[in-house]
This record gives sequence, structure tokens and C-alpha cells, in this order.
Amino acid sequence: YNGITPNYETLKKTCNMWRNWGDIEDSHSSVESITQYFSDNQDRIQPHSGPGHWNDPDTLVLGNYGLSYEQSKSQLAVWTILAAPFLLSNDLARVTPDVKALLLNKEIIAMNQDSLGIQGLLVQTVNKIEIWKKPILPKVKDEMTHGIAFVSRRADGAPYSVSVKVIEDLGLGGSQYIKGYMVYDLFDAEHKPFFVKVNGTFNTRINPTGANLYRFEPVLNIILRGKA
Repeated sequence: YNGITPNYETLKKTCNMWRNWGDIEDSHSSVESITQYFSDNQDRIQPHSGPGHWNDPDTLVLGNYGLSYEQSKSQLAVWTILAAPFLLSNDLARVTPDVKALLLNKEIIAMNQDSLGIQGLLVQTVNKIEIWKKPILPKVKDEMTHGIAFVSRRADGAPYSVSVKVIEDLGLGGSQYIKGYMVYDLFDAEHKPFFVKVNGTFNTRINPTGANLYRFEPVLNIILRGKA
């Protein structure tokens, strides 16, 4: 941040978490700035984050005045994938019901606080849609479950559709035992989980400056004994 590269190995011996960038402000541009720092520097800082020693992108500011509902989803999705400490900077007595529902979403909290504590990474950007990925439990054979966020950096006034390949674009399907994934929409509890083939494509539609957050759970490829 100030042109100084800290000794993270020494830092981890004495600190449970540390800030890497400037103070967050109650604005979408501030959230974007912090997010960009974490993506630009992820190869350097990500290996040093984990249980007991966390990179801290600063507090969650959704529920104040500077973020729209879609932008609130965007911050929450990225902070979830980053395994960031969920520290709130708002007046809980005044948050709107829709933001309250976001903050109390048990599936999102569970993903953020997955016991592996792995900080996720930005893996690809497609037409200003960032794709963030974080391995989580449970593990099925050799394949991890993953949290995947699609984060829109578009502000062109309309939702944007993205179609990505499960293997080539999302980097999933590394195990011969997996035939596909059950996909859960963490922002829409009413949306039923659906199956996507490991060699198939995944389609989603993201609102401007918003985000979608999914859990991809591996599904075993069942082979009957004695048959190919």
C-alpha cells in the first residue's frame, strides 16, 4: 500500500489478520478499488491467508447509504470468496429487510467461513464479468466443492448473459470420478438446484454492478461393478 512489501511469514507469527489496502468508504468505487487490489496482487498475498492469519479487505459496508442492492450483493460475494473476516460497518437497527436477508444468509456465511479457510482467486474476466472461485468442503473423491461468483463491472443499464465452459473456463472437472455438479444459487433460496455436466456449459445473467454467487457440488459418476 505504501510501497512496502511486508514479511508475511513474520506477520503470521504475531497477527491474526491485517489490512492490505486503504480504508473502505461507503461507495461502490471504493469496494471496486479494494477488489482490484486483491485481484492484482493475489499471487503475492493469497498464499499467506488461512486459518489464524487472514488478509482483511476491510469491513462490509452494505446496509449504509452508498451501495445499491445489487452493489451490496457484489461486495458480499467477493468478500465471501476471499474468505474475508465478516466485520460489519453499519447500523443494524436501520438496515433494510433485503440487506438484512443478505447479511443473515446462512449459506453465504457457511461458504465464507468454510473450515479450509482458503482465499479464493479471480480466475477469469469475460466482457467485464469477473469470475471468482474458492475451493470449499465437502470433497468428493478428488474433487472439491467450489464457491463461484460472477461479478459485473458493467454499468450499461441492462443485465448481461455469460456462457462459460465448466472445464475450460471455470477450471472444474479435474477428477475422472465426477460426471458434473449440482449448482446452488446462494442469492436465491427459492431457486431449485440444478445439474450441469462436467463437459457442458454454465449460463448465468448478472445485473449491472451486481453479482451472482453459486455453490458447485461434485456429483459422482456411478459405474456398476463388472461393467464398463
